[in-house]
Amino acid sequence: MDKRVLVERSERMMGTRGDVHVSVPAMDTSGAAEAVDACMAWLCEVDAALTRFDPRSELCRLNAAAGTWQTVSPLLFDAVEQSLIAARATDGLFDPSLLPLLEALGYDRDFDSIVADEPEEGDKTESELPRSGIWRECELDRSRLRIRLPHDAKLDLGGIAKGWAADVALERFFASIPDVIINVGGDMRVRGGKQPGEPWAIGIGDPREAPESAAPQHSIVLTLGQGGLATSGATTRFWRHGGKRQHHLIDPRSGQPATIWIDPSDDAIDAPLLATATALAPTAAHAEVAAKVALLRGYPGALHAVASAWDATASSTDEYRDANVALMLILGSGDIATSAHVERYLEARGGGGSVWVD
Repeated sequence: MDKRVLVERSERMMGTRGDVHVSVPAMDTSGAAEAVDACMAWLCEVDAALTRFDPRSELCRLNAAAGTWQTVSPLLFDAVEQSLIAARATDGLFDPSLLPLLEALGYDRDFDSIVADEPEEGDKTESELPRSGIWRECELDRSRLRIRLPHDAKLDLGGIAKGWAADVALERFFASIPDVIINVGGDMRVRGGKQPGEPWAIGIGDPREAPESAAPQHSIVLTLGQGGLATSGATTRFWRHGGKRQHHLIDPRSGQPATIWIDPSDDAIDAPLLATATALAPTAAHAEVAAKVALLRGYPGALHAVASAWDATASSTDEYRDANVALMLILGSGDIATSAHVERYLEARGGGGSVWVD
């Protein structure tokens, strides 16, 4: 058997870390390294095009031109199109047009730049907040690569871009390489494994653990040989605005941050709150969307939704549908709940992987 070698790269992008791992025979390392380098360069291009924090980015220019038709690159068109497909499939629970709401709640610049607290004055009342659901009024013209946003719309693709980029990168740069894992901030697209017959091992951290922990603990470990995985939560990404704690997981139904566990101050709440949701799905983009939708549905509703859909039609191939998803949820109490069909999902769609819960 040929000796397997890991070719790996890591770089900061999209407000997080992106890394690529490729397992190849030693004789193929040169070609693998070229593919990995090209992939990382392209992921940085995606970051530059889709960031909402740089007015020079293509997304910011599209948002600034809302109300008129704009010719865009294939990259931006495809990313926006996928975000609208996901919004329709989830009936708006995933909403890429929430940027005005995020800005009104204080998330109006790169997260690292947000100050600890904003002045009390000038906060908008709930009735004054921008409306959600405006994604339904976006228009796409694929034949001419044009997009028209409604005049008061702004898109934020942060809820799907990382997974979408990982999916595209797998097909574009690694079509001939069978063993690859692309990880963009915890949103992963996986194929094959580190060694033949050994799917990639993935650990899901304990959200109650301090971010700076020197030896992070994994609450869940699984092996995955194909498909996508994404974890969503807000335990390290929240801020204070107008004296209130806010986070980026907005519920389009209320226009407010979803009710989830963030830190021990939430332990006094009677209802069990989700801290993180990890989704398995055929693609990383689907998993990224499904994890966010799970947090909005809460516990145990999120588990019931995907289990019922799986039992009803386990052969569904529709994009972004519940029937393609399995969930692993970590509550603020530290308890872990998984879909009843998670093992069946891994066997049927995950390349024969397994899951272990601490």
